[in-house]
Amino acid sequence: MVISNTSTTPKKIPSGIDSLDTMIDGGFPAGSLVLLLGELGAGDAEFVYTSAARLLSNGSAAPDKICYISFTKSREDVLNELALSFPEYYDTLRTCMEFKDFSGAYFARSSVPLSWTTGKEISLDSLKWNGDANLIETLIKYLDENARDSIVIIDSLTALAQYCLENLKWKDLVMFLRGLQRISKRWNGIVYAILGDGIIDRNKQEELAECADGVLVFEWGKLGATRRQRFMHIKKFRGVLPLLDQDSIVNFETQISVQKGFEVSNVKRVCGG
Repeated sequence: MVISNTSTTPKKIPSGIDSLDTMIDGGFPAGSLVLLLGELGAGDAEFVYTSAARLLSNGSAAPDKICYISFTKSREDVLNELALSFPEYYDTLRTCMEFKDFSGAYFARSSVPLSWTTGKEISLDSLKWNGDANLIETLIKYLDENARDSIVIIDSLTALAQYCLENLKWKDLVMFLRGLQRISKRWNGIVYAILGDGIIDRNKQEELAECADGVLVFEWGKLGATRRQRFMHIKKFRGVLPLLDQDSIVNFETQISVQKGFEVSNVKRVCGG
C-alpha cells in the first residue's frame, strides 16, 4: 500500500483512482485527513466506493483494513446502493470492508423510535446510549482501535455536524477534527470524511475544511446549454497542490460508470499551461 523510494521520501497511499494517482505522484501523503466536499450527486461517495474497492483488489498493495463508518445508514442500505450502482465492486466491498454502524448513538436522543433504527423493541441493552457516553467519545474509541495503517471512510460528516449542533457544542466537533488531523499522522493511513456542500452554515463549513489536510471539492458544471458535467478540484492539500500547480491543473472532469466507478476523464488547465 505504501510507496516509498528512500527513507527520507514521505510515504504515499494511492487513492485507487489510477487516472488521478498518475497526476499526484502516486497518491496522497500517508497520515492525511481528507475532506470530500460535495454537491448532491457530484461524485463524493462514488469516489470513496471506487477507491475502497480498487485498493482492496490490489493484492499486496491493499491497506490493512478499510473501515466504513456510518451514522444513519445500515450496512444493508450501503450494500444495496453498491449492488445497484457498482455491481462489479459489490462482492469485494461486501466481504472485505469493515462496516461500523453508529446509528444507535446517533438517534439515541431523538424522537425516532428504536424499532426504526435497529429493528428491535426497547430493552435494557438498547438504552445504553442514554447514559453519559456521546457519539464523539464512542467514535474516538473505535478509531483508536481500528484506524492504524487503514483507510477510514466517515460517510457523513454532515450528519455528525448536525448531531453536534443539536446535542453537544460546535467546538466539540472542531476540536475532534483538529485532534483527528493530528493523530492521523501516527496512524499512517488515510481518513476520508464526506461533507455535503451548502447544508450547514458556510462559515462553519469553512471552519471544518480548515481542520483537514486536504479538501477535494465535487461539483456540477455546465457544458453547453443542456449538458451537465461533474467536476472535481483540489481546494487545498499539503504536498499535493504543488504537483498540480506546476502543470497548471485547475479542474478535473469526472465521470461515473457501472463498470469502472469514479474516473477522471479530462483535465482542465489554465490557458497557456
